[in-house]
Amino acid sequence: MIQEAEKTIVSALRENDAHVQRLQRAKRLLNEFFPLTVDSFAQLSDEQIEHIDQFIYRFTKLQDSMGTRLLPAIYVWLESDNRPRPFMDVLNRLEQLGVVDDVSLWQFFRNLRNNLAHDYPESIDQTVETLNLLFADIDKILDMYIHVRSYWVIRSGKGDDLDYG
Repeated sequence: MIQEAEKTIVSALRENDAHVQRLQRAKRLLNEFFPLTVDSFAQLSDEQIEHIDQFIYRFTKLQDSMGTRLLPAIYVWLESDNRPRPFMDVLNRLEQLGVVDDVSLWQFFRNLRNNLAHDYPESIDQTVETLNLLFADIDKILDMYIHVRSYWVIRSGKGDDLDYG
């Protein structure tokens, strides 16, 4: 059980490192266009929209991977308990253990993700508002990931290179 959790953690960290790298690149490419307005959003080029799409995609993938793979596996690894649990119970326990700093921050990003998943042409105002919130606060989820990653590296004693088995 513990070895399987470790393999999942390492795999999720590798995956998430790639998401973070691409998310940061997309943010740099979008920096001059934010904050958006409904008018400025309508004027974006296809290339700029592609950068926004990449930004949303990588954010979504990062949060999904953390929520479905990384955090549950760290819970199993720490607690030696692989019984099914509601994710919020896992998240609250990880906050108690110092793995995650703020459960409400996770919920904030989950709500942004859900808003972006329902992208309707008639809700451009909401899309622009959500994108602006995400862009302004993206470093908070990146910091959360880095904190979780650092926690694992320190507690596991495996090193920071992730070049282990």
